[in-house]
Amino acid sequence: MEENKLQNQLPSAEHAPTVSLASPKNSHLRFFAVFLICCAILIAAFAASAALIQGDGGKGMEGLWSLFKAPATSGSKDDVTEAPNSENPPTPKPAEGIPIFSRDLSYPELGTSYIHNETIYTPNVSELLNRELLGLSQSDSPQVLILHSHTRESYLTEKRDHLDGAPGDATYSDDPNENMIAVGKALADTLKQKGITAIHCTVMHDTPTLGGAYERSAETVRNYLKEYPSISYVIDLHRDAILTSEGEYIRTESSDPNTAQVMAVVGSDCNGTRHSQWEENLALALQLREALNQRLPGLCRPISLRNASYNQELAPRFLLLEIGSGANTAEEAENAARLVGETLADLLQAR
Repeated sequence: MEENKLQNQLPSAEHAPTVSLASPKNSHLRFFAVFLICCAILIAAFAASAALIQGDGGKGMEGLWSLFKAPATSGSKDDVTEAPNSENPPTPKPAEGIPIFSRDLSYPELGTSYIHNETIYTPNVSELLNRELLGLSQSDSPQVLILHSHTRESYLTEKRDHLDGAPGDATYSDDPNENMIAVGKALADTLKQKGITAIHCTVMHDTPTLGGAYERSAETVRNYLKEYPSISYVIDLHRDAILTSEGEYIRTESSDPNTAQVMAVVGSDCNGTRHSQWEENLALALQLREALNQRLPGLCRPISLRNASYNQELAPRFLLLEIGSGANTAEEAENAARLVGETLADLLQAR
């Protein structure tokens, strides 16, 4: 129906206007006039370009060219090429590697009672926060054992905005100044300064392979407990590896930008391991977290309660602490370890 209506509105053939294909009179004069106008437009354009070049130190053509750049079609902001701006220069994007972003992962809005719980248990957090802990007395005998199941887990030597290569290559090292040994030393030295005798084991349990590291470190713990029955606490220090769903690496940051965050991982008996004292470890972890965040807001992340035991069944008080991530620097992790040492000493010596 619409087609018919349109056809009825068209002029009939007999009333249609005629179109002449013959050249109009004096067409050569009109052509010459159009040519002169085009020349004038081109001259004006070049003059404007020259003025822009002189007016901004030779950057005028670059700015002029940016006006004609085609916008990105993917819809991603990162794909848009923006004109240079001396007052607000764009943040440079790493040419290669994995981008690093700083994040506070303490989630204070969740409160001190929150636990990232993957087990079937529902612990009474209020009771555990008030549970009496095993205290420490002044003694020359070793009371704390510090070791590393994954000794080669390492940190950056300086703050960076990206990791070069794959995370596995970039965040593992044999250098004791960059891996977990440096952080363990900071913790052990701090405990000793507070009057607590600590042994720092520097055995590389994750060599020759990462597989079997926990079995090797378990044997180390058994040997130390046999040789030093005075040991009341065991601490296995690690560093975390946190990537977003987009593959970006997360650097943990407390309220002090030079101090990494800490997270306690508490194992349980859900995987079938005989581990009846796991709640004692959870009580220690909860009370340590509360004290750490009182000392420095955002220092401690929520506790992770896991199904696996992580060798924690071997001692009555066994902590597994993640100090920072592979995107933190060794200095940031060492600063966090010192705060852990001071806080833990205050917590245990008060008993």
